[in-house]
Amino acid sequence: MKRQAFVLAISFAAVCGARAADLPSAHRAPAFAPPPAFLFDGFYVGAHVGALGFADRSSVVFAPTNGVLARGTSHGGSFVGGAHAGYDWHMGSLVFGLRADVSGARAVNARTLPFGVGVRNLVDVSGALQGRVGYAFERLLIYASGGLNVAHVEHAYLTPFSSLRKDHLVAAPTVGVGAEYAFDDHWRGNVDIRVSDLSTGKNTSAPFIPILRTRHEAATAAATVGVSYRFGN
Repeated sequence: MKRQAFVLAISFAAVCGARAADLPSAHRAPAFAPPPAFLFDGFYVGAHVGALGFADRSSVVFAPTNGVLARGTSHGGSFVGGAHAGYDWHMGSLVFGLRADVSGARAVNARTLPFGVGVRNLVDVSGALQGRVGYAFERLLIYASGGLNVAHVEHAYLTPFSSLRKDHLVAAPTVGVGAEYAFDDHWRGNVDIRVSDLSTGKNTSAPFIPILRTRHEAATAAATVGVSYRFGN
């Protein structure tokens, strides 16, 4: 009798243990899921639009002594738009990338220098190659960027008697910050703020005043919104 009771008890314990093993456990390790940064991995292309501000500080320099005779700042701005492409990869939630873009604008500023010389400054086409590093929070990527900006800058000097135009291709640093949001596995929106140096050094200010020069210290600040498509899975 005792032996039968013992066998029944062992059998009951085995059945209960098997059923308990099938129940979900609070301590069971969750299934592996890729980090949120996988949304920001691979090649992408897109377009962007926004506003460009253009500031130029012109200094009139007496050439024989390099002394500054006068200085003033002018401001302007315009619409800016263009296209971009890049590639990102990630280490966990850290995202690293390279981005190239080209933009068109028509930002103009102007002022009158001493001796009745007017100066008009224009920046229209620019392109940049940047590296960026960011951190992904679920579908949101916050990043900082930096690299080289190349832009076409024109300085035109005007007097009642003559005019002179100087074209420059300026290559200078650019830095920025931005945010990108993944709507799904492929489409995403972007907000980018960037500052670029456009200083061009010294130029002859007017053909009939050879002893005077102008020194241009200039920069642009652009704020754009964009959309891009990321290829891959």
